[in-house]
Amino acid sequence: MCEGKYMAGLTLYTYDRKNWDAISDTIKLENIKVLTAQEMSYVAVIRNTPKKDGEEIKIHPFKHEYYDISLLISGDNERVDVWSGHLITALQLAEEDHNKNRKFIVDKKYASDILSALFYFFSDSAPLEKFLKLDDTTVTNIVDCADETIVGLGIYLQANLFGNPKFKTRLIQELKRFRLFNKLGERKVFSAFVCGPSGIGKTLTAKLLHDFLAPNERYIKINLGNYSDHNALSSLIGSPRGYVGSSKGELSSKIAESKSTVILIDEFEKASQEVHNFFLELLADGKFTDSQGREYDLNKYIIIFTSNIDENEFNRKIPPELRSRFDLVYKMVLLSKEEKTAYIQYKTNYYVEQAKEMMGISLESDSIIANMGSKVMSLDNIRFITREIEQYIAAAVEEKQ
Repeated sequence: MCEGKYMAGLTLYTYDRKNWDAISDTIKLENIKVLTAQEMSYVAVIRNTPKKDGEEIKIHPFKHEYYDISLLISGDNERVDVWSGHLITALQLAEEDHNKNRKFIVDKKYASDILSALFYFFSDSAPLEKFLKLDDTTVTNIVDCADETIVGLGIYLQANLFGNPKFKTRLIQELKRFRLFNKLGERKVFSAFVCGPSGIGKTLTAKLLHDFLAPNERYIKINLGNYSDHNALSSLIGSPRGYVGSSKGELSSKIAESKSTVILIDEFEKASQEVHNFFLELLADGKFTDSQGREYDLNKYIIIFTSNIDENEFNRKIPPELRSRFDLVYKMVLLSKEEKTAYIQYKTNYYVEQAKEMMGISLESDSIIANMGSKVMSLDNIRFITREIEQYIAAAVEEKQ
């Protein structure tokens, strides 16, 4: 199986599946052959079946230019002993067809396993996007963006996050400091632990950071409210090899599917001790390895941890060694009367403008706000305030229709 003619020293071309549309548009789907485990099993049976004298058994020729081997490995096939035989069959068959232009491509998350297991076939790997000149130069992290970008971020937070002005100032200050020390090689990940009552903007902070830095990417949000049992860490980074159907974890999957460098970890205090220890190591090293042995480098990432606990609970529920790892710990407070008034005005004006633009319906912001009376001002949770505003907007639209 490992005869010299099969030691081709091939380059394995890896791709980020988020870029698949651009890749397929460039090289055209008819030039890509997707190999499956079922197909390779059939080919192996045919190849190993004794042939009669003079009989020639034709197996489909490898006439395509690109061969995607991701499906040979994905799902329940991720164990090396399951997929390696199928891939070797594919490589041997391609070699026999003497197609010198063939290229094997794969989802980048499988690359390290393939290079490790089949080093006698593949000598190295290279990004397919770079080979196709599809490199995405868009910066989505806080470190590599221009200086004026972080100035714009401060303005963006001031305009879209109501209340807690000191928090917004501190956050921008700490992010500027992180940019400096990351470039000096001293800090890998920026982490903030934000606590306080519900509905005051804790999780919104992470969403705004994401929307500003990577608006076209998937938002990475993990709610640890369901991560308190003994299987919590497996749910986060996947189960060990050999557990059928449970190879993927929520955190590792979401990071692999998004170029966003902002992660929200909500209800952090509810996680198990094992999960707390995982994040302690992550913040210390700036990277983690999932249950399948794949390493995720979180250099230049922002991780926002949120919780409803107060200061006493913070000291009691969060281990001291983990508390010392947070770059910023801040307790957000309820909006003042003036801040609530500003938010109500802003949100009402927004809905009025949307109704005009999307539906051609003209509404009066001042009259809608006047109709709300004092009830909306008695609410502290921004989500509840928003729902109350929406009710009055809906009633005003209904009157116009």
